[in-house]
Amino acid sequence: DRRPAAARAASDTALDRAPDVGFRDVLARARETPALFVPFAFGFVDRLTAGFFALVGVYYFQDPETFGLSATGAGATLALFFVPFALLQAPLGTLSDRIGRFRPIVLGSLAYGVVTIGVGVAPIYPVAAGLMVLVGVCGALMAPATMALVTDLVEPEARGAAMGLFNVFGSLGFPTGFLVGGGATEAFGYTTAFLAVG
Repeated sequence: DRRPAAARAASDTALDRAPDVGFRDVLARARETPALFVPFAFGFVDRLTAGFFALVGVYYFQDPETFGLSATGAGATLALFFVPFALLQAPLGTLSDRIGRFRPIVLGSLAYGVVTIGVGVAPIYPVAAGLMVLVGVCGALMAPATMALVTDLVEPEARGAAMGLFNVFGSLGFPTGFLVGGGATEAFGYTTAFLAVG
């Protein structure tokens, strides 16, 4: 249990009487550590792209003018992104423990953006499918390092609040991906939408 020693020594009744920490308190903690807004921004954009693929990706892969996949095919193609993203986070998070956060976050993000754009301009489906795997690998390189950076930047007793705020930004990114992706696709087409999100 990572509660501060004073809190561990207190009884549960005393902890129940502790003042609630509100959203303003959490924001105040973030303002005291402005560097936190770097991983918050990365978390926002990371989930924005996930929301983008969850909506626009489905239409893109099913559109007869692009690849014309079935619903099953489109779902399997999205899995090409999400499976490596899920499976590689533990080993690549360990890598960030060894080499630091900077390189995985920066290099992973640059590659993530470029490869995302590549999916939107892929001339044939096998190229797009292969790039979806790379999107997952790049996402797995940067995501755990970004979350770890949050905990690196705050004292232990504020880590829960900092991670909560990180997830606020990430959770806002997901619906933004729907809105930005859907709006850009409708107004300008797939290529522009992939460029914008990448």
